[in-house]
Amino acid sequence: MTEAADGRLRNLLQSMSRPVPASIAMGLLNFAACYFRSFASPNIPFVVWGDQIGYFNAGSRIAAGQLPYRDYFQIVPVGTDLTYAFLIKWFGFRLWIPNLVMACLIATAAILITLISLRILRGAVVLLPGLLLAGLILPVAADATHHWFSTIAVLAAVLVLMDGTTLPHAAAAGALCGLAACFTQTKGTLGLAALGLYLAVGLRQRAPLATERWKAGLVLCGSAAAVFALVNAYFIGAAGFRQWLFCVVTYPARYYSVPSLNNWHALVYELRAPHGTSNWMSLIFMYATVPLVYIVFAAVARRQWGPDSDESRRRVMLVALVGFAMTIGIASEPSGKRLATVTPPALVLLAWLLDRQGKIADYSKKVLAVVSILLAVVAPVRLQARHHPILDLPAGKAAFFDPAQMQEYRWLLDHTRPGQYFFGMPPYFTAFHLVNPAAIEGFHPSDYTRPEQVAALVEALKTHPVPLIVLRQSRSYLFVPDSEQNHLGPFRDYVSRNYRMAKTFPSGDEMWEKAETPGASFSSH
Repeated sequence: MTEAADGRLRNLLQSMSRPVPASIAMGLLNFAACYFRSFASPNIPFVVWGDQIGYFNAGSRIAAGQLPYRDYFQIVPVGTDLTYAFLIKWFGFRLWIPNLVMACLIATAAILITLISLRILRGAVVLLPGLLLAGLILPVAADATHHWFSTIAVLAAVLVLMDGTTLPHAAAAGALCGLAACFTQTKGTLGLAALGLYLAVGLRQRAPLATERWKAGLVLCGSAAAVFALVNAYFIGAAGFRQWLFCVVTYPARYYSVPSLNNWHALVYELRAPHGTSNWMSLIFMYATVPLVYIVFAAVARRQWGPDSDESRRRVMLVALVGFAMTIGIASEPSGKRLATVTPPALVLLAWLLDRQGKIADYSKKVLAVVSILLAVVAPVRLQARHHPILDLPAGKAAFFDPAQMQEYRWLLDHTRPGQYFFGMPPYFTAFHLVNPAAIEGFHPSDYTRPEQVAALVEALKTHPVPLIVLRQSRSYLFVPDSEQNHLGPFRDYVSRNYRMAKTFPSGDEMWEKAETPGASFSSH
């Protein structure tokens, strides 16, 4: 590269490192990288699975007049369900909604971490967190669930408190933490605790302002509680406080972590599962970088900082406190998708740690930036260059990554009609506008699925005409030996007596049709 070209590049990066251009550039990059991973050009959504579909289905239930905790089972506060319900009311029950929501979420996260970086960094390095998000986090992050919604709310709270610790700032930050708790109860609570600790440190360092700091702490907590109560009070009242407490507190604490995917075994599962090159790079980067960043930061902060640290370093400490608190919240279930949602503060800290003089730091920044840009651009371009089969479904046109998956959808398109009762794989409710008569969408042969839920499921199948049930790998989940933790016996018996296996697909999905004569079903299990 010539000296003149190098100078032009530096000038471009310097101009982009100003607040508005930098944040807009990172937002657009992340939106585009996600959009072209989620849509076949120009606007046909790829069929996506994941937890986002469960929350999208829950939103459709609210749009249809049902309420969480009372009419269907939910283990988090109502924020995500309400968001999807609003979008469904506004745009209809369309397949593209979760795809576009994820693109908007990742773009918002990129804007926020860039604005946060601008308060502690100078120069082109402020772009690094947004680049890392687009290239090294996004490949495993695209699941528009409560985790991303709550992360964005907490990041916004950090940004507010960075600009001051006056009572209005504390009230706004607390309200945002309360909003985060409306999506993910643990993240909102841990984020609030981190912000409170930050104020407590400020209280100790600025003794003359002790009264104001205590007031700020009370306002922080009070506004968080007020927002949480305002959003959730109606639903708590409708379901009853005891039922809401079981769903949102007791069940997550006692039963949620029973399946291996919901505890530390998720890490083993993630590393054993097949992944593409970009996904492997993302996972290795996240699992190595996130814990290392906080360890290195703690060593640097302990060695270099004292009680008289300047405002910039206090802001860095705020990012570290909140990021570490968010990471603790998912440490017991560290799947790639969950870890991705708490990486934004770690990306900011990584950029701060690399903002040093020296060849190693300079080389590391350049390599990370180049790799991130390549991953953010090349993967979507390659995806768009391929031909993807398309089906016209009740929820709109859909593109498929896998032709075999399309065959399964085509079979269901020929054997179902919108509004029909159905039970089974959650993505089919969305794609075909099917109706779930039960309070739960899935089940597991463990304490994860409670006996009362199984009884209610069987009753719902008896009460409503459900001509088709789709089971995945029934020999591994439904038709397994009884145990003290497996409560699926009544459901297994009902399916065996009243349904017959009609078709098995390469994915492992099994289509079970209602038998005309009870007891004439596939019973060799």
